[in-house]
Amino acid sequence: MKRPGLGRALRTLVGGALFGFVGVALSASDFDVLDINEGELRFLTEVPAKLPHLQSTHVIVNEESLETGWLRVRQCHYHLAPVNAMQVLFRDGRVRDIRILQVENIERAWVEGPSVQLTNVGKDAVLCIESENRSLERNGADGTYAWTGGPYLRRFLDGYFPMHVKVAIDYPADALQVQSIEPAPLRLRAVTVPGHVRMDALFEGRLVITVQFAPGDPSKTGIGWH
Repeated sequence: MKRPGLGRALRTLVGGALFGFVGVALSASDFDVLDINEGELRFLTEVPAKLPHLQSTHVIVNEESLETGWLRVRQCHYHLAPVNAMQVLFRDGRVRDIRILQVENIERAWVEGPSVQLTNVGKDAVLCIESENRSLERNGADGTYAWTGGPYLRRFLDGYFPMHVKVAIDYPADALQVQSIEPAPLRLRAVTVPGHVRMDALFEGRLVITVQFAPGDPSKTGIGWH
């Protein structure tokens, strides 16, 4: 398959990106182009020689969130690749109060609509953002809730490179219990105790995470799963 030139990849960056996705444009020297993952989700067991882009996300669910679906979210991006322009793009209509908390080795960063725009990103750049996101959905039929994160991906031309995602979710243990985590390989690696979920994924491809919550039982303690 013939791939478009690198210049085009740098111009297009993150068209169509959603919450939790940062467009990272790479140079062809960053990886062997022949090793590009064409899109199939694959979990990795070993960290690549070159540290991949790390996105660490902290999601806070409170009692008000159960009524409105709005959550306080803090995300930090590490090991960003050098590039002239980059953006973190959220779902329009599902984000508000975006704030930039920390910037390192980035010439300029600013909020523009449902996005954070970056120019002249240097080596090992760091970006931390806080926002409110409407990403908790309630099923009125059975009273369950679902949080969805992603898609998480690190794209180059028409393929994908390794990415590392860490997600921490804090929620009211007397109101909710974790019922399931998808995809299944991530569920096996998740750490759950009442009120807290911790997930860690090293992967290639496109990752969407869904955590299903059942109504909590205040009388039950010491377990994280329903």
